[in-house]
Amino acid sequence: MDLLAQLPFLEDQPPLVKDIILNLLLLIICILIIIILRWVLTAILFRPLRVFVQRTQTEVDDELLNQSLTPVRIAVVGLGIIFTVNLFHFGPEVQQIAETIGRSLIIGSVFFALIRMFEVVSLHPAFFRQITGLTIPDRLLPFLTTVVKYVIIALGAIFILQELDFDVAALIASLGVVGIGISLASQDTVGNLFGFAAIVSDDPFKVGDFIRTPDVTGIVEQVGMRSTRIRQLDQVLVTVPNNLLTNAVVMNLTRLEKRRFDVTLTFTYSTTSEQLRAVVEAIRELLLKTDDVDPESVIAHFVDFSSSSLDVRIICQILLADWREYTALKEKLLLEIMSIVEDLGISFAFPSRSIYIEDMPGAARPEQEASIDESQLPGQSPRPDHNSADSSPSSAP
Repeated sequence: MDLLAQLPFLEDQPPLVKDIILNLLLLIICILIIIILRWVLTAILFRPLRVFVQRTQTEVDDELLNQSLTPVRIAVVGLGIIFTVNLFHFGPEVQQIAETIGRSLIIGSVFFALIRMFEVVSLHPAFFRQITGLTIPDRLLPFLTTVVKYVIIALGAIFILQELDFDVAALIASLGVVGIGISLASQDTVGNLFGFAAIVSDDPFKVGDFIRTPDVTGIVEQVGMRSTRIRQLDQVLVTVPNNLLTNAVVMNLTRLEKRRFDVTLTFTYSTTSEQLRAVVEAIRELLLKTDDVDPESVIAHFVDFSSSSLDVRIICQILLADWREYTALKEKLLLEIMSIVEDLGISFAFPSRSIYIEDMPGAARPEQEASIDESQLPGQSPRPDHNSADSSPSSAP
């Protein structure tokens, strides 16, 4: 459209005034076209959609519609720019720049709408599971939302740069080299982030659980994206990197369904076989009658002749996960077992050793004492041998 032909009164104006008036009129017309398009789109499209989504029982579609309003308005601005430059006869350079800006706004609005929609969906795990069929833990959603948002932003930036005639391949190659250097410098941080994702997805523990690892034992207070904080029994707060926890053996004691009761009783060798049978049978009956003891797990047997005792092994599963309740029941069982042993007149054994000495080192035996030559004793003169010829009485001269 030749706007100058529609305004003949401008032909008599100076060129500078003519250009200024034409530019102002074009700007006003562009703004009016964009406003009209936004109003038409809102009146024709969004109002019926808003009435429709209000009739549904879920609130997710209402939030999606509200979040998509701003990206659609941005897209309308891009469409208005393209429509305006095609409606009026601008120069080729101006038209090319305007169309590039308009297409960039439309592309940006699409990726902006994707980010807004994913934020809404991520806040409703049930709706996300209904759409995709994937179940994502609630603690992993913030991390996943951040990653997906950065991916969408990166893809949108690539498309917009390609629309602006940038060499995207060279840019990606240079960013790849920089990324390699950054990844090498921050490999521990990246490892901790993936460790956080593994901890949240596998769910080996959660905040408030009592865990035990080769390096630390305590209550989990916080699971962060880089590290996990554990409060030890001595109240020391330990910060453990997530990548170390993912590679360590973690025992979650909070999730115990039952606890093992394993005791070995030692009795003296003066205990008779009848007493042993009686004590084993009494202990077995005690465990079977206890409410919180799994009857199928009860084991009570005489198992060994030890060096200083007769050993009876007692094993069972106590159906108490709480440590305090388990300790109280264990105390009760041990006291009942002591009463049984005392009633049967049996004594507990303790590690001992008997030593039998056959002879004292260095002491002479009786037969050895008779053969000792007293002449060899210190301070004694040699005893004359009466059986020798030298010791016989001499004859008189």
